[in-house]
Amino acid sequence: MELLERSATMTGHEEPAWERTRIRVPRESGTFLIRPEPAVIVRCVDKLRDNSELPDASECRILDSALSGFRASARSEVIAAASRWTSELLGRSIKIPEAVSLIMTGHQPELFHPGVFAKNFATSQLASRSGSVGLNLVVDNDLMASTRIRVPVGDRKRPSFSTIEFDTSRAPIPWEEACVADVSLLESFADRITETMGFWNVEPLISDFWPSVVTKARESFHKTQNASLTECLTAGRASLERKLGLGNLELPISRLCETNAFRSFAVHILLRAERFRQAYNQVLGEYRRVNRIRSSSHPVPELVLQNGWCETPFWIWGADNPRRGRLFVRLDGEALKLATSPDSSSIVHSLNLRSNASSDAAAAALQQLSEAGLRLRTRALTTTLFTRLCLCDLFVHGIGGAKYDAMTDRIASRFFGVKLPDYLTLSATTWLPIGEPHSVTPADVSRLRQMLRELQQNPQRYLGPDLPDDAQLLVTEKINLIAQQHADAGLASSGQKAFRGQKRYRRFPEINRQLAQRTVPQRKLILEELTQIEQSLAANKVLTSREFSFCLYPVESIQTMISGLKDRLAR
Repeated sequence: MELLERSATMTGHEEPAWERTRIRVPRESGTFLIRPEPAVIVRCVDKLRDNSELPDASECRILDSALSGFRASARSEVIAAASRWTSELLGRSIKIPEAVSLIMTGHQPELFHPGVFAKNFATSQLASRSGSVGLNLVVDNDLMASTRIRVPVGDRKRPSFSTIEFDTSRAPIPWEEACVADVSLLESFADRITETMGFWNVEPLISDFWPSVVTKARESFHKTQNASLTECLTAGRASLERKLGLGNLELPISRLCETNAFRSFAVHILLRAERFRQAYNQVLGEYRRVNRIRSSSHPVPELVLQNGWCETPFWIWGADNPRRGRLFVRLDGEALKLATSPDSSSIVHSLNLRSNASSDAAAAALQQLSEAGLRLRTRALTTTLFTRLCLCDLFVHGIGGAKYDAMTDRIASRFFGVKLPDYLTLSATTWLPIGEPHSVTPADVSRLRQMLRELQQNPQRYLGPDLPDDAQLLVTEKINLIAQQHADAGLASSGQKAFRGQKRYRRFPEINRQLAQRTVPQRKLILEELTQIEQSLAANKVLTSREFSFCLYPVESIQTMISGLKDRLAR
């Protein structure tokens, strides 16, 4: 109750009590993680038609705008931007029906696993049910860590992981700055995937959408001599989704951060950086205590205040040097200084902004920032804080995002004084159809290793009744030694002086060693079985992996997942 009482005094209304985060991925193929229960989600989605305002939002303002009006204009601006970008991406006009609400999700533009893909399906299905717009945020402000995906190789008995590249490897940079480096590698990717999966008798759906990826790359090269990896990969996935009956809009974070709505939101926080930092760090500290986290960098680092410079929840970098930097600010009269460290020598820009700046002033100031070649982008928690506060009525999270959005709820409550719209946690597990897993478990390994220990420590139990005389003498000697040991233990417990029996203790291992020599055949059989089971367990890690890219699956597997998810959400 201590945390609940403290938060109530700060905001004037109670927050829900902290609970330790316990979210686990679905393990079996064809299963889903959906929180809250589908019936609760359906009721929530049905209420979206009413377009009700956020609770406690009447006193909240973003710069000079009331939150209610700000949300309406921000949503219209972002939907229009997403409609334009999606139309450009797919090469055809995307018509958006009149909608009263917005359902959003998001992920990096990578070739992710079906569990992430399930969020897009759910967003589209729930939006269609409620007459809403579904929008997928392409998180291109995150670092592109790899240009390859894992694939299964070998056979069912001894499968293993390998990798196939879709472009040349490079040092990690933000996705929005990543361009296609090797067109021939990109163009041959689908053929290499198809050949690899052919050994498993799987026809991967990559052939259904990779031509769109290649076409987008060629068109971009023809126009500008560059092709954005984000645009190419998103064009392919979005075209596949439309073949599967989905209708979400797409919008990269890089485009979202260039809207006037985001610029007003960002300036609102930058001008109040120290107060935001206090709320942010307080919530982070509570989250760590509740979840027993000792790391100073997990789930996110604290925002620091040093030398008058206050760290903010944004990234900044230059187009000519795509290395993300933390953004520090200091208000100096009518100028807001921006720096990449708490040091005046790292100043990258100065914004002409007063502490009571208007939305128009914010838009103009950050437009100048963009024109100077600087990228102001959200960090993880700020992305969902902006989208849930200013745009959407429901956010569909995966497991990673949902673990931390309890913090976002409290930051919004303490800094903005409002309760954010709900979020849905959703993921799925679908195994590649490359063979049924072997019927073994780690318990089988434990059982066999225990038998090996028994063969070493109590070999007499496995020798049978018909023993040669010399072996029978060893067994009898061991029985007598055990009886002496028990007798000595009894004397010691009654306070009498016991024989220490050092010679006896040295004799036990020698007897066991000699008897164990007669169990070599049993030991060999157990070791062979143990090797087979461990090999099967290693194989199961490949056969039951949920981390393979969706592009490796046959279209039937993805359609089955969509159908199962639709049934679950309809309950």
